[in-house]
Amino acid sequence: MKIKFGTSGWRDVIADGFTFENVRKVSKAISLYLSSKHEQPKVVLGYDTRFMTERFAEVVAGVLTANGVSVHLCEKPTPTPVISHAVVSQRLSGGVNITASHNPPEYCGIKFNPETGGPALPKVTGEIERLIEEIQNRGEKIVYIDLDEARSKGLLVTIDPKESYFESLKKVVDLSAIGKTDLKVVVDLLYGTSIGYLDEILIRYGVKTEVIHNYRDPYFGGYRPEPDTRRLKELAGKVRETGAGLGIVTDGDADRFGIVDDKGEIVSPNEFIALVAEHLYEFKGLKGPVGRSIATSRAVEAVAVEHGETCTITPVGFKFLGPLATEKGYVVVGEESGGLTIQNHVAEKDGILACLLALEMVAIQGKPLSEIRKAFRRKYGHFHSERIDLELKSSKEKNSILEKFGHINTKFAGLKIEERNRLDGYFYAFEEAGSWLLARPSGTEPVIRVYIESKEIRTLEKLKEEVLKLI
Repeated sequence: MKIKFGTSGWRDVIADGFTFENVRKVSKAISLYLSSKHEQPKVVLGYDTRFMTERFAEVVAGVLTANGVSVHLCEKPTPTPVISHAVVSQRLSGGVNITASHNPPEYCGIKFNPETGGPALPKVTGEIERLIEEIQNRGEKIVYIDLDEARSKGLLVTIDPKESYFESLKKVVDLSAIGKTDLKVVVDLLYGTSIGYLDEILIRYGVKTEVIHNYRDPYFGGYRPEPDTRRLKELAGKVRETGAGLGIVTDGDADRFGIVDDKGEIVSPNEFIALVAEHLYEFKGLKGPVGRSIATSRAVEAVAVEHGETCTITPVGFKFLGPLATEKGYVVVGEESGGLTIQNHVAEKDGILACLLALEMVAIQGKPLSEIRKAFRRKYGHFHSERIDLELKSSKEKNSILEKFGHINTKFAGLKIEERNRLDGYFYAFEEAGSWLLARPSGTEPVIRVYIESKEIRTLEKLKEEVLKLI
């Protein structure tokens, strides 16, 4: 069985592909990679709330330490952005995380972040995948030691990175302003790693909270731990039922977010990223460009231009965005799938940060999020966007449909094309109403993801109709 190791690491079904034997092989490959880059490699090792993650973490620690890699093992389930922060703040060689993020409950995974703390670039993951393949081809028996021996050799320490992460949040979020607000917040921890993080920091600062799904459940209530429409509708219902002023949610490993306003309306990541940019420019006086993936709304770009700044557009994948914030001082970078980070923070998506920024907006601007949204639309207009997943029967059909997107000439849905590019998939911008379309294939399944946006809802519907005709 070939083990694929990408930006999100390796994910597979527990007890099928994700076995102790394969975990040892992947761990050995990571140890070889680290030893080739660092004289005395040290990593932080964390895990999420999935089935048996502590045990898998022990196996990883046993292999890494047996191969000379020092391990800082988190004492309890830890959010992905916290691991990212620990890598940088403790000047470690990288972070290893036992997580399958928002995948269904039967999955587990191993993710590697290099010394930047952000997602690994393809050259890094490609090298780890090559090492895994070599180990498999050799039929190598993987050596490992037990944790007591690792501790006695000084190769293993247990850590709690929470307080250091909380201190870092104080530098980028006005927690005292949040603490002074009368706002009541519904917090959905989604049975994940933000338990003891997002709820605790709000309670510490005296925010009135109603916390739901605040216990560990490896089944995540029977659905994937993702702030998708199903979860957000449940959160919206709770906001309306309790009369709360805000609803916030993170996914299973707390790198993605979901927001519901005081009216119980879902705020899309596309919209929220733009709201964050406007808030940081207007109310916190930050300076610098913004960044977005090519699949993300132009709304954040409009905000940057209004403030005399520029917007960098990247291929899809946070690995291209995170370093813009941490190394180049970008005010905010984000992607439509629910990930963002900001200037002077981590190079990884941070759902906890995003949720706190929603509270900060309301606290500093002194009005409900629904009013903040109205003011934004009065100033910039309404950006209507949608993602259409074309689920096809085979890779052959996927390639055939994708070819049709590649052969669009001068018009599509009656709209004249003014720009096209191949940065990531097939992108077309149209002359009418700031409209655009992006079609890109899924790398793992026979699906084409089509992203469309327009400032006019009728134009958006025209684009959608034309897309569906291609099937």
